[in-house]
Amino acid sequence: MEIYNSEYQTINFDKTKSILSKSWTSKTEDLDEDTFSSEVIKIAEYTEEYKVQYILDDTRDFTFTISVELQNWVDNEVFPRFIAAGLKKYAIIVSKEFISQLSIEQTMEGDAGSQSFEVQYFDNTEEANNWIMNRSSSDISSI
Repeated sequence: MEIYNSEYQTINFDKTKSILSKSWTSKTEDLDEDTFSSEVIKIAEYTEEYKVQYILDDTRDFTFTISVELQNWVDNEVFPRFIAAGLKKYAIIVSKEFISQLSIEQTMEGDAGSQSFEVQYFDNTEEANNWIMNRSSSDISSI
């Protein structure tokens, strides 16, 4: 079910699988830092509201370059919210734009050891979904 839509991203939630799937649009080329922050806060709010365990983030059309300051903000302000909500896995379908993809990866790496959820990068949605649904025994025992 679609839970959020803006000119920059669409967010859907599958309650039966606890997957928040989102896709950025090509309009991200028009983002500024404040708008990017607002869009990321939406992701955190829905992750908390729905107790999301898995995020599937389609960044193929993401073209905004995330500054070092914003990367630190995500690491210090957003990741703790993801962790508190119970996020286990974050799958990213990689951006076509090299610099944007590099800034995404730097953001997701954060400070070493600061996140307790797994992050993986994929070329397509099918591989990302397969990784998310391949739950470890610890995931299964907590369901």
